Amino acid sequence: MLPLLMMRHRRIPRAKWKDCSNNQGKHWIEQSEEDIPPEKFNHSMIGYHLAISNSLCGMAMTQGERQKVTNIGLGIVQYTVEPRAQFIRSFTLSAHVAAQLTALELRSLENQSEGVMLRRLSILLALKDSYIRAIGQPIGFDYARLEFDVSSSQASGDGTPLTGWEFRVFTANLGVARGAQLVQEQYECVCAFYRGPSGETKFVWHQTPRELESWVQFINIDQMIKVIPKLTA
Repeated sequence: MLPLLMMRHRRIPRAKWKDCSNNQGKHWIEQSEEDIPPEKFNHSMIGYHLAISNSLCGMAMTQGERQKVTNIGLGIVQYTVEPRAQFIRSFTLSAHVAAQLTALELRSLENQSEGVMLRRLSILLALKDSYIRAIGQPIGFDYARLEFDVSSSQASGDGTPLTGWEFRVFTANLGVARGAQLVQEQYECVCAFYRGPSGETKFVWHQTPRELESWVQFINIDQMIKVIPKLTA
């Protein structure tokens, strides 16, 4: 539904675009050539990626040349531990979680309060998720092959710097109805996008809600239900 909703907001009829994908399962939307000037057609592709975690479903998108816009990925990690009764510190330092991190990343969690530790862990896992999905890797990719030194704005894969990548980091706070109770859930989200071979690794953080609204839009399920009958028009 999200790609349909996005194209409806752009006022492009469903008959005027098609959903395409490559061998890695990366999707892009190609609009009808007859409606776009020839010199602009190659830059009109809309790459997108969908991700879901518990109560939150998100879509990251960008427009440009096909070989660039398919390199986009969205990572979503909920601020929670499994099993729920486990202490944050023991969860973070468990063998399963530690195996996904490098020695440098584990050191960044040491001597921190449980709240800071969980936030940093969530950011690291969301960063790795976003990159893995942006390059179209399957489930089972070894997270420890990636290293994110957020404090120094550096990232690497197999020891090689991830140059040209931009990572946009933000937090989503949700109020979710669980029966008669409203439960607060928090998610760390990262959008990874490849800007080009000559660029540096870039981390983008929003400082104010207004800055976040310039590139992130939230839609609740009630709004989605109301618009469903119009999405195929």
